[in-house]
Amino acid sequence: MTAMSADRPNGRRTETAGAKAPAVSLDVIVVDDDDQIRELMETAVLSYGHRCRAAVDGVEALALFAQRPADVVVSDWDMPRMNGADLCRQLRGRGDDGYVYFILLTAFNDAAHLLEGMNAGADDYLRKPVELHEVEARLVSAARVVDLHRRLELRTANLRVDSTRNYATSRTDALTGVGNRMLLDEEIANLLVRARRYGATCSLALCDLDHFKAYNDRFGHVAGDEALRAVAHAMRVNLRSADALFRYGGEEFVVLLFEQPLPDAERAMDRMREEVARLALPAAAGGCVTLSIGLTELDVARDLTASAWIARADAALYEAKSCGRNRVMSSMPPRA
Repeated sequence: MTAMSADRPNGRRTETAGAKAPAVSLDVIVVDDDDQIRELMETAVLSYGHRCRAAVDGVEALALFAQRPADVVVSDWDMPRMNGADLCRQLRGRGDDGYVYFILLTAFNDAAHLLEGMNAGADDYLRKPVELHEVEARLVSAARVVDLHRRLELRTANLRVDSTRNYATSRTDALTGVGNRMLLDEEIANLLVRARRYGATCSLALCDLDHFKAYNDRFGHVAGDEALRAVAHAMRVNLRSADALFRYGGEEFVVLLFEQPLPDAERAMDRMREEVARLALPAAAGGCVTLSIGLTELDVARDLTASAWIARADAALYEAKSCGRNRVMSSMPPRA
């Protein structure tokens, strides 16, 4: 191997003065049980402007990698405890630290070792004795591959964020910020599956604003939108965190009260009704916008579909409207 001198305070060199910074800075681990080769390789890597750590064998290299993953590993093949090919297999098997560019350093010249190293996952070879200009060339190639993987990882992360954001947006009512009809359909479908398999108690409330058309006619649709937002907020803050609120359409909302039997759900929805009344949104003839609620508890044996369950809540809502509005009416599950 071509010799290269370097000043090493206390026997170790940590940086190279005056080294030109590379376009892509790499974190490199050099692995070799030969002290002279390992130190000269470390000196070379540092002189090219990269960071470098050193290990005497694969076991020590894995420990360094666990402390902080590296971009590039340059490893001798023939070492005690764990050779270079086995180290490569171990790193490829991790799968959670991003891509690692692996260069095998070896004195073997036969095709069998070359094939074994490639099958282990190595990206490149350096043959002993090593010329330092070859080390630099390999690191230039490694930097290009590492930079490409960094860009791909960033793009993937951005796409994942965009996908999550789009998923949430597509299931959120734009006006009120509560769940929309699509999310409601998904939640009920999942609930019915769980309830049939494991059993579950859940009540559903269909809520409709009383005299809301009169409010819109009196104050206009812009004020009506503000009123809907205020109502949705009052409903949401008066629910448990486990429950869910959805805009069903127009001035109608649906509430899913998970693990709440009908008597508990009745009390919860009556409190919500009172909170909406406290908003005192003026309607025609001196009245205010209020909330009528139809409530029913899930019966897994009878409520075979979401529409069947909602239909019973809708019948209870119709009864609440017929009995004077601003009240909670319950519908028990049908019995055989």
